[in-house]
Amino acid sequence: MSKTVLITGASGFIGSHLVKRCLKDGYRVKALVRKGNSCIEPLRTSGVEVVTGDVRDADAVDTAVQGCDLVLHAAALTSDWGPMQDFIDINVGGTRNVCESSLRHGVGRLVHISSFECFDHHLLGRIDEETPCMPRRQSYPDTKIGGSNEVWAAMKRGLSASILYPVWVYGPGDRTLFPLLADSIRKRQMFYWSRNSPISLVYIDNLVELILLAATRPEADGEAFMACDGEPITFEEVCQRVAKAIGSPSPSLYLPFGLVRNLAWMMETAYRIFGSETRPLLTRQAVDVLASRALADVSKSRKMLGWQSLVPQDEGIRRTLDWLVTVDPSLWKMK
Repeated sequence: MSKTVLITGASGFIGSHLVKRCLKDGYRVKALVRKGNSCIEPLRTSGVEVVTGDVRDADAVDTAVQGCDLVLHAAALTSDWGPMQDFIDINVGGTRNVCESSLRHGVGRLVHISSFECFDHHLLGRIDEETPCMPRRQSYPDTKIGGSNEVWAAMKRGLSASILYPVWVYGPGDRTLFPLLADSIRKRQMFYWSRNSPISLVYIDNLVELILLAATRPEADGEAFMACDGEPITFEEVCQRVAKAIGSPSPSLYLPFGLVRNLAWMMETAYRIFGSETRPLLTRQAVDVLASRALADVSKSRKMLGWQSLVPQDEGIRRTLDWLVTVDPSLWKMK
């Protein structure tokens, strides 16, 4: 009999790719999806059992987890803007609900998709699973740390779980990195604040492979893993590839990091004063992460689980850009 896997965040970028892979691998797939989401019917048509609800609703989570062998927790509020309470309720409270239900129903393995944003990477040269997490009074990083802490606490109570810390995840369906860069470049709003900064990427198919290894390999129980393809590329080179694909000039303006970070602070302050729900052009979190020079060490993932990046970076970027140019430019800025 095939195993049953629950995927939270199944309508999102990572979750949707997990659904496709798990169906392909013969799993019985359940998905927790918010009521009214347009992906519900397509998921059901593909053979997924959809439980309508929200990770903030403990009862809905419990219904979804019941009867599952594996839980892949990809649901999160992934942004650098929004009410702090929403981040707390979804990224911390939602993860707590998933952990409690997984313990209650004896789930065989929970895989929690956290983030390399848990680490203060823009001040470091290298990060691995032993690097201390560092709260920095920013909504997304701090609540991803909080969510990961919920999983570590549940492990101490007997939950079989693994935590993954992906770097920038990209690929067809990306809603953050490539679309937002394309939108800024097309509008001539893109500039740099750090020269030759390496950017750490992981292609979505490679990440999905690691998630499933963490879900099924006995040695992954109780462990954390960095997720990064590890091929060198700079932020400028990524922007140049995007600009060429969309037929726009490459950005060429450089401004000092300190000036840009202060501009971001002023924009954030102004947007909060006026109660704006839209994201500012710049936030301090975005400035920090895109100036990061930290390299993610994935030797543990490769040695312990035998994980390999099967899609090379150049091919992954090509596939992503081929998809991006088919999307209406008015939809590039989705966050």
